Amino acid sequence: MPASDGAHVFSYSGEADATSADLLLYYNECRMQVPVRKLAHGVNDKKFIHAFGESIMWFGVTAGFVSALLQSTSYLFSRRFVLKHRNPGLLVVYSQLVMFGFGLLTLAATLPFVRVPLNGTFCMLLAVFVAASCSGYFCFFQALREIEASRLSSLLGLKIVVLAAITVAILHQPLNGLQYLAIGCSAVAAVGMNFSGGALSPRGCLFLLLTLLTYATADFVETAMILMMPGESLLLNSVAVTGVAFSVLGCVSSLAFVRLKWNRSCFIDAIPYAAAWYLAMLFLFTSFGAIGVLFGNIIQAGRGLISVLLGLLLLRFGFAGLEPRVGARAWTRRAVMAVLMLIAMALYSCAGRQR
Repeated sequence: MPASDGAHVFSYSGEADATSADLLLYYNECRMQVPVRKLAHGVNDKKFIHAFGESIMWFGVTAGFVSALLQSTSYLFSRRFVLKHRNPGLLVVYSQLVMFGFGLLTLAATLPFVRVPLNGTFCMLLAVFVAASCSGYFCFFQALREIEASRLSSLLGLKIVVLAAITVAILHQPLNGLQYLAIGCSAVAAVGMNFSGGALSPRGCLFLLLTLLTYATADFVETAMILMMPGESLLLNSVAVTGVAFSVLGCVSSLAFVRLKWNRSCFIDAIPYAAAWYLAMLFLFTSFGAIGVLFGNIIQAGRGLISVLLGLLLLRFGFAGLEPRVGARAWTRRAVMAVLMLIAMALYSCAGRQR
């Protein structure tokens, strides 16, 4: 995404009676015009990100890589939780409860500096985010019953294809040849990292598709919420939206305790995962706000490469329980897919410079 020349500032009033078409138009205009924003309170883009090559793109890329690193770290904590408690659903519920607390702390820290536009449109987006996230969790675990975890993790890399389809078909944002090539490389690399082959059941395919659609919807909606924020600070806007989103999501998730019995051990063991995941979301929201959903997700595909490196370190230091051993052929395939991921990132970056 090219850096803003400061010539255009798109304003949006966000009245409650705004239609979905108005929202799509607003989203497109923001992405095309790249409104002037500040990355820190009172600090102009170019002054703040001089170290990032005078371009907001590199700030977004850096935030995306940090998010990918934190997500890969959170996966290690999730494996430890599941190995101990044997129930990934409990991890979702208890981690959301922990992140509810993190969200409230985030809001307490940011609300003195930024205003959240709690109008009809913003609240509608927030409701869609919560609904998409909860639906995504449900569909993911339904898919997990039909598809083994390693294959499902790789197949989720197809989300970039769903995002591209939504971008072109619904948001009416054209993509150029390099961008299509980058998206294809990213999808192949993400799927090929751990995919073991084999046929998928119709039920598994259905819930996989629903998972991809709900996750993609959540990505677009959270980005739209950031773009609706009235403040000039991209960092503060992104952090505030993260706080709002996960406060509400955690509040809704707490309804699960109507049927669940409180387990203090599960709560404590979920904290490391929740902390790593919440920090990852802070950087992810910032990345989406800076470089958009598509490029941000291509950068996120880099977590496959990071996971490979973390896996090697775990095996090196004897933590085989968290990272099972695989053969030389699998490591060779992962290395090839990692290179393909880097190519995808470079292609999309070059495509952005040409637009």
